[in-house]
Amino acid sequence: MKKQHVIIMLLALAAGCKPHQANNGMNTLDANKAKLAELKKQDADLRDKIQVLQDSIKAEGGNEVKSVKVEIQDIALQPFKHYVEVQAAVYGQDNINVNAEMPGVVKNIYVTEGDKVNKGDVLACIDDAVLQQNIMEIQTNLDLAKTLYEKQKGLWDQKIGTEVQYLSAKSNYESLQKRLSGIQQQDDMSKIKSPIDGTVDAVKIRVGESVGPGLPTIQVVNSDQLKVRGNVTEAYIADIHQGDSMLVSFPDLHKEIPAVTSYVSSAIDIVNRTFMVEVKLPQNPNYHPNMIAMMKIVDYASPSAVIIPINVVQSDPTGSFVFVARNQNGTMVANKTMVKVGKVYGGNAEITDGLKAGDKIITVGYDDLNNGDAISL
Repeated sequence: MKKQHVIIMLLALAAGCKPHQANNGMNTLDANKAKLAELKKQDADLRDKIQVLQDSIKAEGGNEVKSVKVEIQDIALQPFKHYVEVQAAVYGQDNINVNAEMPGVVKNIYVTEGDKVNKGDVLACIDDAVLQQNIMEIQTNLDLAKTLYEKQKGLWDQKIGTEVQYLSAKSNYESLQKRLSGIQQQDDMSKIKSPIDGTVDAVKIRVGESVGPGLPTIQVVNSDQLKVRGNVTEAYIADIHQGDSMLVSFPDLHKEIPAVTSYVSSAIDIVNRTFMVEVKLPQNPNYHPNMIAMMKIVDYASPSAVIIPINVVQSDPTGSFVFVARNQNGTMVANKTMVKVGKVYGGNAEITDGLKAGDKIITVGYDDLNNGDAISL
């Protein structure tokens, strides 16, 4: 009995709650409908106000179209060059490692790094004490042989004595002359001489050290005949020739000069797959051997090309394009123009198709544009 009473009470409570939930649902729906109606009314009012302003602007000769502010550049045909940039260095046209002509011990060194020398100047000498003793001995014998020869010749001219005595004295005298000449030449080889005019770049020996043929002693460089030498990858061997124009820049001097290739190697290095290119430098005291340089070799040139900044070229799945400013029914608009890009160098690109002289490309503000957008300068 008690259980039935509890069930009846629960059913009554449930019955009392149903109308309340329905009323809440009806109230929310009605509120949303009312809010939507209010927004529609506000939207209609805004549209009316916009239309009134548009009509007013048109009546005054204006334009209600919002435009994007941009900058443009007129295209004009101009020369274009593409360069291959190669790191290089300055070398002496005559860069000589002077070697000793005979083995021995260094006795004196007469130069230091930076000294100017002329061809034939003695840079250092090897100890020649033994040779000097031989020269003195032969000279003494030669003096005696000369005296005997002259006396014997005088007697022979007077028909005194025999011809054998005369010829023997003459032969001995001439033989000693040749011996003396030979040993003097040998002694001359003890002097290390400069083979060129130039500057002493390095002294690689010290007094008391042993030297010999083939061992470096002193380096002499002719700074009046310098050249720049660089190695270019073999991919450009068909594009670079002797006589081609180029630019040579010196980073340390903040200087760039025009030049012409004076030598192009026909052989490719089997190790690094490069070939050598050289250019002669004009005389300049600021150029020094082993200075770092940059060779900019022209591998492509066009006398008349459409050139634009490479940064204005954009791309999408359809290809590369730029925005060109065009007049459309009295309004300047951005026109998406497909282009074909050729060579690129120094921040500029050659356009081989899509643009012509007189076109106005948009160089500032192009990132925010779509095809057909109104623009203002």
